[in-house]
Amino acid sequence: MTNLSNIVEILAKQALGGANNQQDTNSGVGGLGGILGSVLGQLGGATNQQSNAQGGLGGILGSVLGQLGAGQQSTAGVGGSKASSLLIAVLPLVLAWIQKQGGLQGALDKLRGQGFSSQVDDWVSTGEGDNLAVNPQQVQSLFDDQEVEQVAQETQMPKQDVYSAISSVLPQIIDALTPQGEQTSKTEANADIQQVLGLVSGFLKK
Repeated sequence: MTNLSNIVEILAKQALGGANNQQDTNSGVGGLGGILGSVLGQLGGATNQQSNAQGGLGGILGSVLGQLGAGQQSTAGVGGSKASSLLIAVLPLVLAWIQKQGGLQGALDKLRGQGFSSQVDDWVSTGEGDNLAVNPQQVQSLFDDQEVEQVAQETQMPKQDVYSAISSVLPQIIDALTPQGEQTSKTEANADIQQVLGLVSGFLKK
């Protein structure tokens, strides 16, 4: 097992912490947040108490993504909330990108080939300390601009903010996928990626 589910829950709880006081009273909230928010009520009987019983990742992801749309309705005082929620919104984009490279090993090779060798070595290592950062301009060449534009439209956020979120999430995801460093099973990592992506796409299909 990798730590992917753990890092997703941490990111989601950060976003929930910033958005907890926001009430989604607008049933017309559109985009990714609105879709997942409306699905959350169908998951286990439409009560928030039951989302905890639904357990874990599904309830948390649905809650935070549902509140992402609500956060866009106000232009004041929700900067932190919106930024935290955007980290969750780009999560499927980052995981899908890893899959497109042929899985975790392919993604690591791609990153190293693009000049990120020192960062990748740091993210994969099991040492203490924060992950080395990458800036939004560096990740622009890695991700499909149209896909980033779609996330920007769905979340009603500037495209540059989406790239900033990707640059924040990418190191955490690679770190979470390699808890045993280079010895981490790439097969397990790819299975965990598929599981989380399946969960998110399951929300979107309902």
